[in-house]
Amino acid sequence: MSSSSSSQNKFSISSRTMQTLDPCVILMKQIISQHEEKWKYDGIYSLAQGVVHWKPPKTVYEALANAAQENLDEDKASVGGDGAIIHTYCPDEGYQPLLAALKDKLEQQNGLQSPHVMVTSGANQAYVNCVITLMDEVDDDNNHEKESPQEMISKCVVFEPYYFNHVMAIQSVRGGNNCGGIASTEDSESHAEGLLVGPTHQGRPDLTWLKSRLEEYKKPSGSNGIRMVTLVNPGNPTGVSLSHSFLKEIAQLTEEYGVWLIMDNTYEHFDIHQNNRDDENPNIPYPCIDQEHVIHIFSFSKGYAMAGFRTGYVAFSSKNGSEGKGTLAYEQMLKVQDTIAICTSRISQMAALGALSAGRDWVNDQVNTLDVGRNAILEAMSSLEEIIGGTGAMYVMGKLPKNSTDDKQFASLLVEHFGVAVIPGSFCGYPGW
Repeated sequence: MSSSSSSQNKFSISSRTMQTLDPCVILMKQIISQHEEKWKYDGIYSLAQGVVHWKPPKTVYEALANAAQENLDEDKASVGGDGAIIHTYCPDEGYQPLLAALKDKLEQQNGLQSPHVMVTSGANQAYVNCVITLMDEVDDDNNHEKESPQEMISKCVVFEPYYFNHVMAIQSVRGGNNCGGIASTEDSESHAEGLLVGPTHQGRPDLTWLKSRLEEYKKPSGSNGIRMVTLVNPGNPTGVSLSHSFLKEIAQLTEEYGVWLIMDNTYEHFDIHQNNRDDENPNIPYPCIDQEHVIHIFSFSKGYAMAGFRTGYVAFSSKNGSEGKGTLAYEQMLKVQDTIAICTSRISQMAALGALSAGRDWVNDQVNTLDVGRNAILEAMSSLEEIIGGTGAMYVMGKLPKNSTDDKQFASLLVEHFGVAVIPGSFCGYPGW
């Protein structure tokens, strides 16, 4: 054996990391790079990443300019105003003026009463925080002698087609290397790991399947081997906005079985037809389920076009005070927050506060500009056997004709012949789309 190969064997990489999905952005770059030379003059038109076409509101840049000016002003810097300390840490949970504004927004626009709030470095970090805080390596039930190793590992449910970064978070933290279209199979080795992938019908999660799995993993003690269920609404990548009655139904089901429900509301401003409208609270623009076991994730990346600022936030119920489940989750997640980020960049949080001052109407005006492009894409895809989406977020999925080429090969051909990049459904656990 050579010295170089011997040396390599001594340095291992985590098997979970090795088995985690490759980032979709990197996979798309590989497809695009094969044909870049052909399109070097005209360029490739990418529809392969959820990036809006508008810029953040001017109030963001005004907030940044004011903070920078205070930092440059020696008199104000010596007093220690907000701008003078943009280089410092802030509390783990976030910049206090932003937290106050977010709590008001969550109450007025989402119907969440006095929530605990934690600012994160984007919604992706918020989700990783949830996985680390809520998932165990081995479920904490005391009857392990009666269980198989597969049943002992706590699990998280996602629904296909899934948001790949959610799956990557679960894989890297709790395992689950078999995640490509497994929802349609009963024989699922991934049950032995932390990931369960459920089916959808036209982008709507199958609650019958979910109930059967919750029943399957129900413990004699009353706990459940499924620790958390993840739902994105409006959907990424489905482009489907679920009704408020459906959200109530899944919240009731998860509560009945003692399972956390993680609601990713990144696209709250993109509920195109107001499917999530609650007739009992018509003045709430985007109502969220206000229950102890429901944790809500939000982002500034989409509606406010602040993807590069990496600012998201998590909202927890404060019901039942210090004895409440939401309060406990919030307090324990602060440990994770302090370990990963300590805090989100203070300057990004100041920018987010500036964005909020622009108001929801500003975002709505920008989102409305997507109507023309969405309608054009829906019309262009209308000849396909089946399409999903067009009611929420910024995504549409089309089913490829039977006996056609592999979806990854199809995506490559689109780039090669038309200079257009789209994401293959396989990257979201949905081959053939």
